[in-house]
Amino acid sequence: MSRSIKTVLVVVIAALSVLLLLRELHLMPTGQAPATTVPGTPAGPFAGIPLRFDGHYRTESGDVIRLMRYFPEGRVVVINGTREMEADLPKFLIRETKGDPAMGLHNVPVTVKGDSLLFTVHPEKGDIDFRGKPSSGSSLLFERYSHINGHREKMEYFFQPDSLPS
Repeated sequence: MSRSIKTVLVVVIAALSVLLLLRELHLMPTGQAPATTVPGTPAGPFAGIPLRFDGHYRTESGDVIRLMRYFPEGRVVVINGTREMEADLPKFLIRETKGDPAMGLHNVPVTVKGDSLLFTVHPEKGDIDFRGKPSSGSSLLFERYSHINGHREKMEYFFQPDSLPS
């Protein structure tokens, strides 16, 4: 091979190496669109998931109300209740909640796989698995599976922001 071809190949290889290094250091765009996030979504387990932390998600099934609140560290607090106790439920949705399976209150870690959220709560008689994903900026679709009775149901949780101070 002639000396000029070797020189050109070395220059091309060097240039490609520099471009790959810049790409790895995130100094050069990759051509891919960034993941969709909700403004203020921190880096961490929920990075890239359009999940809100400034309120809770709510669903109803008959007289039962279910609430869940996510925390940026990768946890969710879940509580179940009835319409009679509805006004008191949000006060349990705090980071420090220890949980009380007897009253349907759980504070558990969330696993993120792709755009899916997975977690399991541990009531007194067995486990209940939740698998879901955001369906819009203001709702989450979940499949809830009870290992207690084998019941499987789909539910949509709608976001409700924290009340503004008076």
